[in-house]
Amino acid sequence: MIRRREALAGMMATGAALAVPAPLRAASAAAPSSLDVTSMAGRQRTFLMMRGALDEDLVTNWVQANYYGVVEDRMQPLFNVVSAVFSRTRALADGAYQQVTFELAWFTDIATGKALDTFRNPYTNKDCKIPSGGFAPSSTRFDKDLSFHLPKEMPGLQLEHEVLPIVTRGNDVWVTERIRSAASFPGAARPFRYSDSTVMHAQASDLQRPGATRVTSNVSYTNVVSWRPWLEMGDHPGHLTASGVGRQNATRDSMPPAWLEATEARRPDVFKDPAALLAPLWDAKA
Repeated sequence: MIRRREALAGMMATGAALAVPAPLRAASAAAPSSLDVTSMAGRQRTFLMMRGALDEDLVTNWVQANYYGVVEDRMQPLFNVVSAVFSRTRALADGAYQQVTFELAWFTDIATGKALDTFRNPYTNKDCKIPSGGFAPSSTRFDKDLSFHLPKEMPGLQLEHEVLPIVTRGNDVWVTERIRSAASFPGAARPFRYSDSTVMHAQASDLQRPGATRVTSNVSYTNVVSWRPWLEMGDHPGHLTASGVGRQNATRDSMPPAWLEATEARRPDVFKDPAALLAPLWDAKA
């Protein structure tokens, strides 16, 4: 009896594996999408549908990532993070969009997955207290060209934001959003730097669905960050980096269990009504 591996080898040797009718070969190739991702309006629509929504209803996004310390060329696993962002987006009269967001993140233990209150820093052997509770809601603006604007200038903050050319392959669509920032504080020897790259992946057929105002997109996330102040690293050389995955326009059942567990125990108000946390900024209008 000829086994499958030998049979496949024989087919390759005789060219039989290539003897596929031309119509079938053509059908197997993904047809190019007619999705507009090059015009200003097309880029804006695609980006907003994958990152948030064109409607004003609540959007839920999440990320889970592994954090490492980097000193010279060595990466040291430190802790993980699970984060959720709740947002609402609305169109403005000038064609721009306002987005109001609230983020709640928990640093978690690598072994147990439980939210941490303190962390034993392997570089200093100190127990460091971890701040928690979430960030205050914030408002941002995306213009027609996808330029990113804060409601007011923040002294000491340098911020670069860009959305790279959108990539399409057949029915696949990728959007990369990149942020680089440096914040200078009085008395600090050097600025706190935070940079990240978020790659969102969705389907062109979902983006082109009649009446669609949002799509679910899967996320690949990478950041490079100065030592966080709560690590008490002082002048120790090096920095942090994280890599992870996530989802935009996510359902509750897709969220990281560690985030759900910590939030239910520590911030039950977020479970009850996350939209209420956005209300003060949302109701204030742009």
